Amino acid sequence: MLIEPRPPFDFARTLRFILSPPALANGRAFAPLLDYFVEGEYRRVAEVEGQPVLYGVSPSRRGRSPALRARILAGPQDAAAERAVSALVERQFSTRLNLAPFYRLAGRDRVLARLVHHFEGMRIPQAATVYETLISAIVEQQVNLSFAHQVKKALIEAYGSSVEFEGRRYNAFPSPAALAISTPRELRRLQVSGPKARYIIEISRQALDGTVDLEGLRQVEPARAHEQLLRHKGVGPWTAQYVGLRALGHCDCLPAADVGLQKVVKRFYGLRRDLTEARIEKLAAAWAGWRSYATFYLWLTYWEDERWKSRLQTEIRSQRSREVRKGE
Repeated sequence: MLIEPRPPFDFARTLRFILSPPALANGRAFAPLLDYFVEGEYRRVAEVEGQPVLYGVSPSRRGRSPALRARILAGPQDAAAERAVSALVERQFSTRLNLAPFYRLAGRDRVLARLVHHFEGMRIPQAATVYETLISAIVEQQVNLSFAHQVKKALIEAYGSSVEFEGRRYNAFPSPAALAISTPRELRRLQVSGPKARYIIEISRQALDGTVDLEGLRQVEPARAHEQLLRHKGVGPWTAQYVGLRALGHCDCLPAADVGLQKVVKRFYGLRRDLTEARIEKLAAAWAGWRSYATFYLWLTYWEDERWKSRLQTEIRSQRSREVRKGE
C-alpha cells in the first residue's frame, strides 16, 4: 500500500514525538510503550475488523516526492483490512493536511518562523483511537513524565493485548472491554489514583456499551466535540484540548494550562514573568486557526539539546534587538 502525503512531509520528524520521549534532566530516557521502530519500519498494533493487527509503515518515494509504504505484518490481510490500515495510516500521519497556511502564518512570528524551518514537514502524529488518547491523558494529569510513563506501562502490561511477530512482542493499548471490568482497587495497585481509576472505568464502560461514541467525535465540529469531552468526569480543558490535538486532528487547539508550553513560550518570547493561561491565550491569538501546530512545534523544542535551544534563544533575542533599534 503506497500512500502519498501532501508535501512538505518529514516521516522521521513526525515519528520523533512518539518514538523518542525527551530525556529527563538526569539523563534518563524512556522506551516507547506502544510505538516501535524496527529495521527502519514504524510498527504498531491496532484493532481492525474486531481483531488485533500489527502494521508497519516505512518511508518510500513516488518520483521525487516522499511517500509511505504501509503493510500488514500480522492479522487479517484481506482487501477490507488493507483499506482500513491505509485509512488509519493516512489519518495517523495527517497525510492530506495542507501545512502551507500554517507556514505563512508562522513566517510572521519571529519564534515560529525559526521552528517551522527547523521542523519543516512535521505533522502532529494522531493516536490510533480517541479512547486511547483520552485514557492516557487522564493517567498523565498532574504527574511528572517519569511517573506517568511508569503507570501507563503497568496499565498496558496488565490489561493490554499483544501480537507476536518474528520473535518480538508488540503491545496494544487496553480495550474498553478490558478496563470496563476492572475495579478501582485493581487500578490503584498500578498506582492509578482513586479518582482517576473511577474516571477510567466509567469512560470505558460508556465506550463499551455505546453510551458515548468517542470515535464519532471525529465527525463533530471541533467546538461541539470539545464540549462533549468536557461532560466526562475527570476531563478538564487541558485534557479536552489535548485529545483534540492528538486524536481528533483539530488544528486550532490550545492547551493554555500546559506548564511545558508556558515555560517554552516564556523562554523563547523573552518574557520575564511566569505565564498564566490568560497570557498564553492572548499571545496565541496571532496563531488563530493553527494553534495546535504552533503549540506542537513549541513543544518539540524539548526534544532538542540545550546547545541548540540556547543558540535559538540568542538568535531570537538578536532579531528583537535589531527590530527595536530600527524602530527608534
